[in-house]
Amino acid sequence: MTVQSPKDDYGSHYLLSQRSSSPARLTELLYRHLGDLLGIGFILLVAVAYLSPSLKDGLAFGPTGIARQVSILTASQHLPHQIHNVTNGDIITQGVAWNTLDWNLVHHGQFPLWNSLSGTGLPQFLNFESAPMALPTLVGYLVPLKESYLVTMLVKLLIAGTGTYVVVRLLGGRPLSATLGGVTMMLSGPFSGWLGWSISGPLAWTGWIIAATILVYRSPPHQRAWRFALLAAATAFCIYGGFPEVYFLMAGALLLLLMGLGIAKQVGYQGVDWRGVGRIAIAFGIGLAFASPLWMPGIAILRNSIRASQIDSSGLPLHTISLLATQGYNGLPLATSRFPQGTFFGHANYFETAAYVGVIALVLAATCIGLAWRRPVVIGLVVCALGSTLVAYDLGTGAPVQHLISSLGLGNIALQRILSELTFAIAILAGLGLELLLRHWRKPQTRTVFVISIVLMALVVGLLWGHSHVGAVSVNGQLGRLTSAQATAVRRRSLYWPTFELVLLVAAAVGISLLARVRNRTTRGSDRRMRTLMGMLVALQAVFLIFAGVGINSYNVVSYPTTPAVSTLKSIVGSSLVGIDGPSTPCGHQNTSNQPCGLRAWNEVGLYPDVNIAYGIDEFALHDPITPLAYFDSFPVKNDDRNSQGTNLFAPAINSTALALLYGIRYVIVEAPLPIPTGMHLVKTIVASGTTVSIVSVPGSRRFSLGRTSNTNGKPTTGGKSASTSQQPHDQILHVAHPSDARYVLKLRTPAVNRLTIRITGTPGWHASANGHPIALHRSAGDLMSAIVPAGTRSVVLTYQPTLFQVGEDLAFLGILGLIGYGLIEIKRRRTPARP
Repeated sequence: MTVQSPKDDYGSHYLLSQRSSSPARLTELLYRHLGDLLGIGFILLVAVAYLSPSLKDGLAFGPTGIARQVSILTASQHLPHQIHNVTNGDIITQGVAWNTLDWNLVHHGQFPLWNSLSGTGLPQFLNFESAPMALPTLVGYLVPLKESYLVTMLVKLLIAGTGTYVVVRLLGGRPLSATLGGVTMMLSGPFSGWLGWSISGPLAWTGWIIAATILVYRSPPHQRAWRFALLAAATAFCIYGGFPEVYFLMAGALLLLLMGLGIAKQVGYQGVDWRGVGRIAIAFGIGLAFASPLWMPGIAILRNSIRASQIDSSGLPLHTISLLATQGYNGLPLATSRFPQGTFFGHANYFETAAYVGVIALVLAATCIGLAWRRPVVIGLVVCALGSTLVAYDLGTGAPVQHLISSLGLGNIALQRILSELTFAIAILAGLGLELLLRHWRKPQTRTVFVISIVLMALVVGLLWGHSHVGAVSVNGQLGRLTSAQATAVRRRSLYWPTFELVLLVAAAVGISLLARVRNRTTRGSDRRMRTLMGMLVALQAVFLIFAGVGINSYNVVSYPTTPAVSTLKSIVGSSLVGIDGPSTPCGHQNTSNQPCGLRAWNEVGLYPDVNIAYGIDEFALHDPITPLAYFDSFPVKNDDRNSQGTNLFAPAINSTALALLYGIRYVIVEAPLPIPTGMHLVKTIVASGTTVSIVSVPGSRRFSLGRTSNTNGKPTTGGKSASTSQQPHDQILHVAHPSDARYVLKLRTPAVNRLTIRITGTPGWHASANGHPIALHRSAGDLMSAIVPAGTRSVVLTYQPTLFQVGEDLAFLGILGLIGYGLIEIKRRRTPARP
């Protein structure tokens, strides 16, 4: 083995002879990629540091305190009542609960297609946000349930960080520059703030989608299959990540980036390679095929759900753009003994406005724009950043951009959530800005642009200091929670970090100037000092971002602590459907308040909707954006859902036996002093959190029932206004088996034609068979289902298997086969010698 000395220039590597041994080849490989290994290792270290409070507080990720205190059944005098974060409750009431259901079903050999624990059932896979096929969730299946959600969060961070890292590397940045970009994107406010929410699932793939797009565009012949596969996989996993609204925001931002880049190349450079564009389109198409089992059947579900009626497209006030430079300028949603409601007094809620990337990233991004504003990729990134800014922030005078988007039919999207795409563009620009400093720091123009960027940012921070004085403000809508002095102190504390960063940036500028003036013996020595100086800035950026967000998330030993009340309830109701009956706020015509009312208001009597999933209790209450609109519209109590302020919450009071029988509710939790509804029987009285509740049973209520149906001629019919039902002595359901969440098997005795009432949500995709032969399903009252079973039917099988889901599986399989076939063709072509 012959080993030559390493070269003296930056990025050199050992040159090994063709006869080198395997260990030598490994040594060469490690040396060649040592910078990348260190950069990615640093990203991993930063991600672990961000989640490190779990080592002290517990491995269960999520604000357990919120879930514990929204129900009298889960609250306990023996547990601390202080809530850490008062805002991000959906993590524990939806995200962790859905992850628990996914994990349990998969570990029982079932695909998470249906959720039978929410009301009369809802789609699980097709609600998008549960994300059972997302890559972070798949990794979470490999660890115990207790750590599953925390591991899922770690994988999301790494996907976001490494994807941005690869983009900077592909654009010419060295590992140090790419590390800055990766850390900035990974821990930026818009992404890390939403980390525990399903919205972060698709957003995490922004970097990998752009990186794979670059690779496909540049791909030479015979090296395209793996690049196609990378872009297709990134696209599919982005869709499987959940939260469909963000698909449109991501697509719009990425199109702005690519259009800006393409126009710049077409006008001032070598032009656009349209064959490369075609390859990108093909790879995206394959990715859509991979994800078709979700989006093909899911679109119809979304269209008919409560999600489609939610409107939130106003944008953020323009002054909140200042939050790019600092974190917590308008307070934080963190409760303390002094401020139990937190100190956040800004617009909307904290997570909608948090946009910080730090002063260092902004200065380096400005440096990049000042030095390379003619470069097509910089133009594309600037167009993406400006477009995202216009979408996220209201320019005033009627919010023209937001109204334009709403007129295009996208008014039900919270447009400010495009902030993560804005910070992605800034992270890439910052990484490229650092690369330009590392390459051209000796040039006076480079140093001048860097200093001007620092001065401009100093002016911004100075303005923030000047506007830090505020009057008394409201917290959670209650005026006077913070005095003028307290609110001003909150703002000024948030400016300590930006000011400290500016001081160090000034020191860095001075250091670069001194390096440029000192005559070093070797160029290599001065470059090493410069890299050390810039490495310190990267480390400072990481430290700022860690401390900015590390206290936001909540951790605990267990996500859902079991109280004696919950244990008692579980032992009584088993797998039966449970209703709740507590004090409610009627939605009368005179009700003009903005507070939720009727079936959209939570009365704290039962388990908070979806939290019941984690306890394995089926409760007639829903907190799922996939809930059908028909579920609300078909509820028989009139004027109980007119106020839509409760958005996707469905929690009606079951205060009559007729209501319980309609939905198959077997038990009802009644809060004293409300009377037990007529026809129900007391089972047990318990005291929970100082409140007395009664668990009562509803005789004859069940999920399935038989009843003869006849019209005025006495002939069997499918029902309707003129139809009547009657239970006959010989009609009997002998046994009901529930082998999986998406399947029921009934054993019957039916001497004559019968109507089978099926108290399962009438979501398209359910199929029924009687004695092995398909039978039709019909909609019935309450958005439920029924079927006419022939005489002599002994068994009925109900299965949830949407037809388009099966079609999507076939398309995904064809996409995989296509990629494999194309890869085999490439391998064969590479091995075939060229003809002379």
